[in-house]
Parts: sequence; structure tokens; C-alpha cells
Amino acid sequence: MSIKVKEVPVEAHNSVGKVERYHAPLRRAYEILREELKNENIDREMILQMAVKAVNDSAGPDGIVPTLLVFGAYPRMTEMDPPSPSVVKRAEAIRAATKEVRRLHAERQVNDALAMRNGPNITTTLDLPLQSDVRVWREKGGWKGPYKLLAMDGEICTVDMPYGPTKFRSTVVKPYHREELPEGEGEQRRIRAEDDQVDRTVDSEPVNEPDKPVEIQRRGRGRPPGSKNKPKPQTTVRRSTRGNPTHHQDLEDQFINTIWEGQDVAMALMTNKERADMELSIKLRNDGVITTPGLPFDQSRNEEIEGLIARGVFDFVRYDPVKHAGIRIFNSRLVNEIKGKATGTPFEKSRLVIQAYNDEGKGMILTQSPTIQRASQRVIVALAPSLSEKNISLSIRDITQAYVQSTTSLNRLILAHLPKEIKSKFSAGTIMVVRKPLYGIPEAGTHWWATYHKHHREKLEMVTSPYDPCLLISTAKEAFGVVGMQTDDTLILGSDEFAKLEAKELAEAKFSAKPKDTLSPENPLIFNGCVLTQKEGDVAVELRQKEQGKKLKLIDHKSKDLKQAYMEQRARGAYIATICQPEAAFDLSVAAQHQDPTEADVNALNKRIKWQMKNLDRGIRYIAIDLSTAKLFVFVDGSFANNKDFSSQIGYEIILANESTQDEEFEITGNLIHWSSTKSKRVTRSVLASEIYGMVGGVDMAIAIGTTVKMIMDQLGFGKIPTIVCTDSYSLYECLVKLGTTKEKRLMIDIMALRQSYERREIMEIRWINGSDNPADAMTKADPNKALEKFINTNNLRVRVEGWVERK
Repeated sequence: MSIKVKEVPVEAHNSVGKVERYHAPLRRAYEILREELKNENIDREMILQMAVKAVNDSAGPDGIVPTLLVFGAYPRMTEMDPPSPSVVKRAEAIRAATKEVRRLHAERQVNDALAMRNGPNITTTLDLPLQSDVRVWREKGGWKGPYKLLAMDGEICTVDMPYGPTKFRSTVVKPYHREELPEGEGEQRRIRAEDDQVDRTVDSEPVNEPDKPVEIQRRGRGRPPGSKNKPKPQTTVRRSTRGNPTHHQDLEDQFINTIWEGQDVAMALMTNKERADMELSIKLRNDGVITTPGLPFDQSRNEEIEGLIARGVFDFVRYDPVKHAGIRIFNSRLVNEIKGKATGTPFEKSRLVIQAYNDEGKGMILTQSPTIQRASQRVIVALAPSLSEKNISLSIRDITQAYVQSTTSLNRLILAHLPKEIKSKFSAGTIMVVRKPLYGIPEAGTHWWATYHKHHREKLEMVTSPYDPCLLISTAKEAFGVVGMQTDDTLILGSDEFAKLEAKELAEAKFSAKPKDTLSPENPLIFNGCVLTQKEGDVAVELRQKEQGKKLKLIDHKSKDLKQAYMEQRARGAYIATICQPEAAFDLSVAAQHQDPTEADVNALNKRIKWQMKNLDRGIRYIAIDLSTAKLFVFVDGSFANNKDFSSQIGYEIILANESTQDEEFEITGNLIHWSSTKSKRVTRSVLASEIYGMVGGVDMAIAIGTTVKMIMDQLGFGKIPTIVCTDSYSLYECLVKLGTTKEKRLMIDIMALRQSYERREIMEIRWINGSDNPADAMTKADPNKALEKFINTNNLRVRVEGWVERK
């Protein structure tokens, strides 16, 4: 059973719910029946049932008879039925009530028709294309407009009102018709566009009198303070006299005011990160670390702008009030950042960004581009030490100005003001027409991903992983390579032949890129918020977080902004936990479930954050293993109703390791690939249910990772890596290996799916292990065993087995 909330549109008092519209007829039928049968000694429940039958036997407002819809016929009394006075009396009463209900329905239909604002014909409204100008009816002010039509869902129209998108019934929405311009009007507008005031408006230059400096004031609703005293450009666009002209004039005044104040506003929008990077740049210059000439970020700004101009990313045109009417002109700015802070060679970098916030046009286009999953990233890193003997190395390729190198152009018109750094080089009234994807434009990432992904698939002959489109594996036998894509960075695990092929195809495609960085003891790699390091004389790779841990702070439960601080610190801690600290996964998953944190919740989160602050450099160490005998171990666990809302916590860990067995225990040595600690979204009514849901999640992810690892092993000439599932639940183990059953039939679908994987040998073994040796215990409990901690410290774990099945 589910509940669906239906929002009633604005000014639609007649649009009541499907249940509410039957309240009045049902009440009227009940009153008639009670009056007709008052001497029959019939209780109220029976009278109510008779009233419901009278309503069900009548056609509703939509012309549908519920009884006929369900049964296909009315229940009738034939002449063969015995004549009972009571039954006859009741039938007459129901007939009278039904007649009254039909009268009420007919009256309602007439009233609904008369109450329509648009009349019964609303075809013109429903046929309007999106982004059309419309008017809406308001009881206190009549027809208002024009406003933009954003969406239509049946009879519901979503209109862009000044205070935000608002839903109206189609009966109170009409098309807004504009007057046609007389001939020659367009040419007159072009002449008036040369006026200096229009140029100043387009260029966003402040117009200040020498003795009266313009001050930034906080504007409320209506006309901005003092706007009447400022010169306004001539009105060049004729508007319809319909609607509210005062409202449009207020919006124009606010627009002009905003442009005049644009420079000060841009300075106020400098983020704390940019300010900190500016201070860091000055410090590094004083220390002699950064030696580029000029002021901080001067050279990087010039390089960015000159590079974009050379690539034809945008054209410079004169603003045309006719051609560009109704098109939003975005602002642009240069964002400065210090790159390579975690390395020994930091440098300044600037990036031109289009400030396309609140972009209404992005609703109809694809704006999300995929990024590599953490599990895929760890698969690449985990295999690197084992393949070092085959001259397969780990490296990173960084594409410079990635978005602007997309081979596809934008599918819509994007206009932008010039950034202040180059405004003086062009005449007044010049704007940019952006032709290619640029940072800040919502769909830019999608264009670049499609370009770079196609390059890898076609030029490098690579195929994607079954579960991650950003993880690609080469198909050529002579050149082995695995690539993980993260926007403009790629993590590459490849042979020398693949490195040469990648460099050759990159040059032929004319992609600008920095020299490839290869992992070595002297050269750590930074990728997707991670730092990869290697020690001298050791092939092992250590993975730790970059700099997010420095932003961690303890939370004061007495602070006024407790909720905000709690959310920020919880998110920072969870980000680190997903990268390299699985020990913190459970506490931060539980913290995410608290919308109104109490003092106890804050103390629990502070305890975990304090641990993370003391262990900033704690991460995961990946060692070399024998891939020919490697196995994929899945440790699963579930805790029944241990959360604050009595929901269950489920978790699992996936480890790629070598195994050695003796007596009734086995020992694994390997690398942690993936882990998860989440609140169960499904209702759990038993301990077995929580254990099953945890295993389903773990096995599902293990099979996805296993298929990808198999593709890699096939390229390397190794055999298939078997999957082994370990659980500390005896009842779950019995259900799977001994074909047991359960009283909770809702669980049988999941059990049958696991059995099928077991029979097909997608799961090679299922083992019942000792709960004290299960590392997944840390994913479901606040005070777990030490198995996970021991494995992370030593890459080794000894597990006692309680039950297993030998398969041949």
C-alpha cells in the first residue's frame, strides 16, 4: 500500500480530491436513508453501507459507475425472491437515495462547467509549446502576465511566477498575444542600440557621478531605492498594453541596477577557497616556490583566455536588442586556484567560468556526466602492485582545458558578458557567443565525456566495464591497459606498449594535455580526491585522502547553527570514509539518519570525527598478490533493528586475496576492494531478513566487480577468479546450501536468486564463519570486533570456519 499526495493548484478551489468530491453525495444519501428507515431499527453501520451502495450504483462526475466497473452488472432482485417487507423497504430507500445522488452529480457537473474560467474549450492552452507567454487569472487582480509556461501535466500548468514556479489549472491560464511590430521598427531599434546608455548597460559599467558615489543597497520587492534618480536607457522593445506595465518597469529598473553594481557583486562572490588560494600564492611567491613573473595569477589568466580564443570557444559580437531579445546574458569570471598542493611543485591555475546558475534552459537537456566509481578506482590500484613485474605501471593523464576540446558544439545559444580582465580590449557593447562547452555551462561535462569516452573506445580499442562506463579495458593483446575516467583526469594502468599507443592517439586527436605522471617513490599521484604513494624499494601502493581531513572540526551542540555544522562535518567525514577509512563507515552512515541531531548524536559524531582528525594519514595499503590463484571474498553482515528508528543496518566488504587453509580455518592475504554500510531501505521483520538483504547487496556488487576482473584477467592470460561468500548467520547458511525454507515467504525471491547464483557457480562457495572473525561486523555495529582493523593494518586475516560445502 502506498500514499500519493496530489497537490491542488493555485486558484483551483473546484479541484478537490477524488475522495472529497464524494463526501457531499454520500452524506446526503446517508441522511435520506436514515430518515426513510428510522422505524426499521437498523443500526448506523448498515445505513452507511446502504449509502455507499447508492453512491456506487450512480455515475460519478467522470461518468463512471463503480459497481459496473467492478462487477459488470447491477445486483437485481427477481420475482422468484421471497417478498420480505424489510428488504422491500430498504430497496425503496436505496432507490430514493440513488435518485438524490444522481441529482447532486448532475448539479455538480453544471456548476463545474459554469465555474470554468476559460470556458469548456481549453484546446488553445493545452496546445501551447513550452516557454510560451501566458496570462493567469487571479481573483484579486484579474488576468496577470505575461509569464513563461514551464511545464504541462494533464490539466496542470506550471507557470514561472516572480516568486517561483507555480501550478495552475488550465482553466485559469490563457495565451498571451503580443502586438505585431510595424515595418521598419527593427531597423529603428538597431539605430537606437548604438546609444551610449545601452552600451553602458550591456558592458555592466557602473555610471557614477564624481561627487555622488553609487552605494550597494539591499533591494526588496518593487522598485529599488533611488532607481528613479538614475538615467535609464531608452525603451527599445514595444510591449503589449495588456498585463501590468508597472511590474515590467520595476523588473527593468532592477536589471539595470544589478548591472551597474555587477563589479562589486563579483568581488563579493569570491569564495573562501579562492581567498585562501590567493593568500597561499602570495606566501609561495615570497618563499620562492612559485617563480612566475607578474602579480599572482596574472600569467595563468592570460594563458587561459588566450587559449580559449585560439580554440574558437566563443565569438565576440555586438549586442543586438532585437536579435538577442529575451535571451539571458550570463556573467563570466575567472576562478583562481593553486594546483598540486600535496606535491612539491604547486602552481597557479585560472579557469574561465560561465556563471550559468539558475539556468532555465537546462531542464530540457542532459547535464549529468558519469564519473568513475570508487570501487573501480580501487580495482585499478589493487592490481597495480601485482603487475609491476610485467612492466605495467600506474600513471595519470591530465587534459588541459578539457571542456573546450570537445568535438561537439553546444546545441543552444549561450550569451555571456566579457570577464573584466579582457573587457578593455573590446569596444563597448561587445558580448560573447559561446560556441563550445565551457566550465559553468550545465551540459559541458556531458559533451567532454562523450568526446573522451569515444576516443578511448574507437582509437584505443577499449570496452567498458559492465557496471561502470568510466572503467575501460583494452582488447588488443599486444597492448594491455585499464583506464578510469574522472572528467579531465584519467588513471591509467598499462604496459609500455599501451602508453605509446595512448600518447600517439592523443597527439593525432590534437588533445592538449600535460605530460603523463607515473607513480614512483619520488612522484605521488593525485586522483579523484586521493593521494597514491609508494615507498622506496616497495611495490605496494598506499591510498589516503588528499586534504579534506584538514577541514574536519568538532561540533558544538550549543551552537545556533547546529544542524548546518552537523551536516557539514558528517559529509566531510563520510567523504573520507568512502575513500580510504572503512572503519568510520558505520558511524557516519548512522549520523546521516539524524535530521534533528540531539546532544547524544553530536557526541557520537564528534567521537568519530576526533578519531579521523588523529588519523589523517590513515589509509589503505595495496600489496602484490598472486593473480593466478586469487579469489574474491565477500564478507556480509546485518544487524536487526539496531538503528534509532528500529531499521536494520546492512553491510559488506569485498576483498581480492590469496587463501591458505588448515584444519577448520583459512587465512587470506590481499587487498580491500570495496565496502558498504547502509540503512536497509526494505522493512526487516526478522534477523534472517537483515542478513539476507546484506548478502544480496554484497553478492550483487561482487558479481559486477567479478565480471570486470574476469575481463582484465582474460587480457593478462589468467583464469577466472572464483567468488566466495562468508556469513556468520547459521540460518542463512542453512537456507542456501541445504535448500532450507523460511516462514517469511517475502524472502524466498532473494533466497532463490542466491541459490541460482550458487548453482551456476557464480558463487563458488558459501561459508559459515565465526562471528568474531567477520570483518563486515564493522559495517553494522558501533562496537565491532577487531577483524577489519587487523586486516587494514597487516593485509592479512585468519578466519575460523564453522561450516562449508566442498564442491568439485
